[in-house]
Amino acid sequence: MKNKLLWKIHNWIGLYSGVVIVFLSITGAAALFRPEIDRALNPKLTKVVPQEKKASLTKVVEVILSEHPDKYLFEIELPKPYLDTWNIRLMPKEKKALFPMIWEVFVNPHTGEILGERNYFESFSYFLRNIHVRLYEAAYGRQIVGLAGLALLISTITGFLIYGQFMKKRSFGEVRKKNLRIQQADLHKYIGIAALLFNLMISITGAWLGLQVYLMDAFDMNIPSQYVRENKPLGKEQDTAFALDFDKAYSTSKSVFPEMTPWIIRPTTNGEGLIHIYGDISGQTYERRSNKLVLDKFSYATEQKYNISDQDFGAKLYYVQEAFHFGDFAGLPLKVLYCILAFSSGFLSLSGFIIYLERIKKKREKKENQTPLKPLLVKWTVGMLAFIVIIAVLSTNFGIGVPSLLVTISIYGFLLFMILKGLYKLVRKKNM
Repeated sequence: MKNKLLWKIHNWIGLYSGVVIVFLSITGAAALFRPEIDRALNPKLTKVVPQEKKASLTKVVEVILSEHPDKYLFEIELPKPYLDTWNIRLMPKEKKALFPMIWEVFVNPHTGEILGERNYFESFSYFLRNIHVRLYEAAYGRQIVGLAGLALLISTITGFLIYGQFMKKRSFGEVRKKNLRIQQADLHKYIGIAALLFNLMISITGAWLGLQVYLMDAFDMNIPSQYVRENKPLGKEQDTAFALDFDKAYSTSKSVFPEMTPWIIRPTTNGEGLIHIYGDISGQTYERRSNKLVLDKFSYATEQKYNISDQDFGAKLYYVQEAFHFGDFAGLPLKVLYCILAFSSGFLSLSGFIIYLERIKKKREKKENQTPLKPLLVKWTVGMLAFIVIIAVLSTNFGIGVPSLLVTISIYGFLLFMILKGLYKLVRKKNM
């Protein structure tokens, strides 16, 4: 009875969430290499010949802001392993809902030369992140991904409980080839067991990251490194327009927090009069930029020094989630391993679907207009890849607004269609 219930749960979740899990395994495998892909596609923006001399970051920001009077400074991304240049990010003073913008200006840090500009939301790098993290659905895409992570977690646990006993009776890796269903069933079991720990980790972190907003509200949690100045010394416009010495802010961070490599400098625009400097410490396995130094805009005095290694278990657990999910803490070899294992999640969903269709093959053959297995798989594969390509083309040409609107309409339009179709069949059945 227990195994029968577990089987029903495993089967039901696999059938109704399998497509999303396959989609996320493909997009997740690609998103792992987002920085490397961006660097390869945009060498003129991200690569420069190393030199000893350094340009003045303060003067560069002044020049860029004077050339973009309709924008204000959002943040400065500093050089790191996959970026040789300064990336000065600006936000428009007047925002457009359908065409949002983060304007990026890439600068040679040695000469101060502007190498190129772009809207971040039109970059292929942003597409890779958003298609995986939000499915390009503007309203609840992140939450849908979180629910898919939860589904993968339940599917992984129930699968282990169901097939754990089976694995004791057979040699690991022995695949029977009696027919397609048995062959896929054996592969399903072996790959599920081999990738068990990875799928548990990726599902837990994926569920947390997707449902984070709701979970933090439910448990009354705050971001561990959050620093808020209650008495704001400036108005919002004054804070936004405040003239800063970024060279001094950078040198101060190197002096006060020498173990941290600064990655981001972000001045406040809400009246707090602060400079937030985020960075990385070599050897840590936490989310990038989880370390932080907060400086006062007037005196450059330290308001907060946050080293994640010095924090409690709860803070460390918070910042380990994204690092473990995207595997960005141990270089390219770990990303390659993650990529291989990511496809295991998709394979488990695909093989489970094949096993189900083969099990009900005779029932399907009795019904009219049933698509055979191979054409069915080809249709879904082509459809999924076509969807990804179309969204990529729209995203890199129009930014996030247009594709998000189309995806949102498509997702909820499809759900409405399926509900109406189900109701129609139900009513028709009762009237027969």
